Amino acid sequence: MRLNTLPPTLRDNQRYIVFEVISNKDVCLETVVNAIWSTSLQLFGEVGTSKFKMWVPSMLFDASRKRAVIRTTHDSVEEVRAVLASIKEIEGESVIFFVHGVTGTIKSAKNKFLGQDL
Repeated sequence: MRLNTLPPTLRDNQRYIVFEVISNKDVCLETVVNAIWSTSLQLFGEVGTSKFKMWVPSMLFDASRKRAVIRTTHDSVEEVRAVLASIKEIEGESVIFFVHGVTGTIKSAKNKFLGQDL
């Protein structure tokens, strides 16, 4: 039996937030994701965090430049930016999350902010 997928008109519109982790020490994707999730749960709780539908694609993490992308729904961009601004340290090291921009597609996020061509 085949599962039916939602038509495009019923799907949530997605936004891609491109951010950079500014720190003296190298950070890995897992620690960044754990910091984002734990801060989001502290600020908004489980119900609020579940509405954001956050996802950090591992293929869009640039470890050398410490840049990554978060996918979220279009109506929760400001809340996710607040989560990123609230993170002050990762593994005891002071960090700053700098948001470079918000786009509507992965392709434009790569071209504008990550410097990658498809």
